[in-house]
Amino acid sequence: MDLELVLKGYGLSDKEIKVYLTLLPLGSINLQEIAKRIDLPRTTIYNTLNYLSTKGLVSFIIKENVRFYEAAEPDKLLANLNEKKELLKSVLPNLNALKETISQSSSAEIFQGSKGIFTILSDVFKVKQQVLYFGSYSLSVEVLKHFPAHAASMRIDRKIAAKIVIDPYDEPRFHDKEYKKITELRFSLALKDFPCMIFIYGKKVAMYTLKKDLVGLIITNEQVADAMKMVFDIYWNNAKPAKN
Repeated sequence: MDLELVLKGYGLSDKEIKVYLTLLPLGSINLQEIAKRIDLPRTTIYNTLNYLSTKGLVSFIIKENVRFYEAAEPDKLLANLNEKKELLKSVLPNLNALKETISQSSSAEIFQGSKGIFTILSDVFKVKQQVLYFGSYSLSVEVLKHFPAHAASMRIDRKIAAKIVIDPYDEPRFHDKEYKKITELRFSLALKDFPCMIFIYGKKVAMYTLKKDLVGLIITNEQVADAMKMVFDIYWNNAKPAKN
């Protein structure tokens, strides 16, 4: 097996490998003698010896004001790896926590057209958690046709609870026992011409337009979600409960 290739994989530079392999069979030797055996400037050799020393692979003693260097036993290479392994294991939970923080960081995704709206609705009802949403239901039915009914079916099948504020509207589904069991529904005239449907779920806010081009987005951000919950509460508190 190629020693230099293995040592490079270990993390040593070409110069460190050259100096370490030269020094290994020589025992204790001074810089002048090392320089005779390696085709590198003495300053480079000196600096490389210091680098190897910080890695625990070279030691030195001083005799009569002269430094004598000696390569560490090869077993030290394995010991260093084991030390690094244990060190990494000790901080692994912290590293994983950082990764989790990154994976849950803020993001925004934009969607267009009916397929984009379907993607948004699928995300809203993907996880079993309460959903808050408000907007013009009459516009939703007019623009999206069967989509609102499909979203309601998806939610009922997955038993996802919802609090909903929409403009006054009536359809048979609103009176179904399964629908009412997991739904709190209120009506607000102020939402009759509201140009969007807005959903708040977990740390996410999803919305899509109901006039002109169909454009939607999903925002993942706790502060945005909290702010939209406040907006929802304003509509909710001023709305009238749906009649059974």
